Amino acid sequence: MALQGNLEDFNILNIFQMIKLEGKTGRLTLVDNDDLVKVTFDKGSIIYAEGTANRDEARIRGTLVSNSLVSVDEWARLKKEHDDKLKPYWELLAKKIEAQVLIELIKRQVIDTVYNSMRWKRGNYEFSVIKGLKYNDKVMRPMDVDALLMEGCRIADEWPKLVTSIPPMDTFIVKNIIGEDEDDTLASKAVGQKGSGYKASLEYEILTTRGVELADSDVAVLCVIGEGKTVKEILDSARQGHFDSLEAVKRMLGLNIIKPAKKKRAVKAKGSGGKLVQYLVVLVLLVVVFTGLGLKFVSWPATMEKQARGMENVQKLQAVAGLKRIEKGLRIYLKLNGKLPGSIHDLVSTGIVSTANIMDPWKNPYQLKFKDDKFTLYSTGPDTFLATDDIYIPPLT
Repeated sequence: MALQGNLEDFNILNIFQMIKLEGKTGRLTLVDNDDLVKVTFDKGSIIYAEGTANRDEARIRGTLVSNSLVSVDEWARLKKEHDDKLKPYWELLAKKIEAQVLIELIKRQVIDTVYNSMRWKRGNYEFSVIKGLKYNDKVMRPMDVDALLMEGCRIADEWPKLVTSIPPMDTFIVKNIIGEDEDDTLASKAVGQKGSGYKASLEYEILTTRGVELADSDVAVLCVIGEGKTVKEILDSARQGHFDSLEAVKRMLGLNIIKPAKKKRAVKAKGSGGKLVQYLVVLVLLVVVFTGLGLKFVSWPATMEKQARGMENVQKLQAVAGLKRIEKGLRIYLKLNGKLPGSIHDLVSTGIVSTANIMDPWKNPYQLKFKDDKFTLYSTGPDTFLATDDIYIPPLT
């Protein structure tokens, strides 16, 4: 294999395969104008890959800060040490984050960089042999070229179609679950409540109430958006491959879970901190209210018995699931507004549940009745004029 040449004469796929077959150790450098990729091999296996310094630094910072692996201040100190001592970020990070996380981040950079290089159609390449190559094999694990090429070819083929199906990379994206001015602090459960992460968030409760179940790759993207990021920043920040993140962005845009928006000013209006405190106080007070009063259901009436005749089991189960969904929606509404809704339709108007979700399996609206600080939630069953086939949450005994 020639040690240098043009990609138009010898494509990147053939170059990778040749290096593997010959079991070479060294560094392949690809250059196209200002773009640069370096891939390091050990006996034909890929151990490391990097792009331009600015691109790699943006990815490292985005992942570390957005996933709370380091704070903004810690990153500033890390960058200063990197610039002053000219030490690689991975060497500095080895002292600050867990080894398994470091392995994950390096592997992700290598894979994304190799996949990116496989989309190159032009540019120059040069392979330099390295004798006595030394590297930290505890964090830089050799990767099989064939496995990377197989998946890389698929992604290289699908990438252009995927990119053209979403807004441009510099488009600012925000979450669109709770409201226009959604804030991560309002998406969390009340102070002191057990659980953390997406499944402990108000966003999770709202989406599950709507019947929306997110894939792990969707959650990885949703968790790093914060108060908004560009598409490129999202790709750099999520703890997964760029292609997986791009697919997740497309899916959630289609579901209207996220949306393009104008970038907000970095400086918040005066007094916003006080407003946040007010929200937190309200949430804490709601916990006290829940503990003191509880959401009690009225026996309606106590002598009523369920009648299974004429109702299939599957419809019963669907009705119970629908009632539970609305019950959860009531709790979400109470958290957001500090009071129960005036009617079940308020849950629809605020986007907590859809219109379809307030109808039971027999296409009749679920019934919500209020009395003082209590409510009763039920389905009228197959017949709207019979009380004996009504379905309650919880079931009447």
